[in-house]
Parts: sequence; C-alpha cells; structure tokens
Amino acid sequence: MTESQIERAVCNYASSIGMLAYKFTSPGRRGVPDRLIITDNGRCFFIEFKTPTGRLSPLQINEHRILRQRGVDVYTVYDVVQGKDVIDGHV
Repeated sequence: MTESQIERAVCNYASSIGMLAYKFTSPGRRGVPDRLIITDNGRCFFIEFKTPTGRLSPLQINEHRILRQRGVDVYTVYDVVQGKDVIDGHV
C-alpha cells in the first residue's frame, strides 16, 4: 500500500466518525506532519503517514519534537490499522 493510500483510508475513516482531516502545509516550514485531525469536541492532533518501510526525515523528527515540546500530540502511522487505532484513541 502506498503512503497516499494509507492516508486516504485513515482520513476517510476519521471523516466517517465526524472528525475533520485537513491536509496540512506550512509555507516556509518543511517537515510538518501530513494531516491535522480535529475531533468533534475540538481536540486537535497531527498524523504523519509513512509506508511500513518509510522513515522520518531528520527535518520531520525535529518538527515533531518541537510540536511535542508544546504539548501537541503527533503520531507517525505506518498502516491503516494503526491509523484507525490512533483515531479511535481520540473518540
């Protein structure tokens, strides 16, 4: 399965249970996670999608560290089942 297929399946699942799944880009700031997920009660978290053999770049590792230092939840998801588990953990 490709990264985009994993991302699409997990985001469709999130949407099906009432969450918003925004594609996240930050011009001028590389390494930000792929998606900003917003729950129906306003809780937000980020997901970075990778294939099972994918690896975070040093830039992504640093950006995730910066976000976590500020109390933001950031997840790296390697397959659809793991992605659904992350989503279910925020219901």
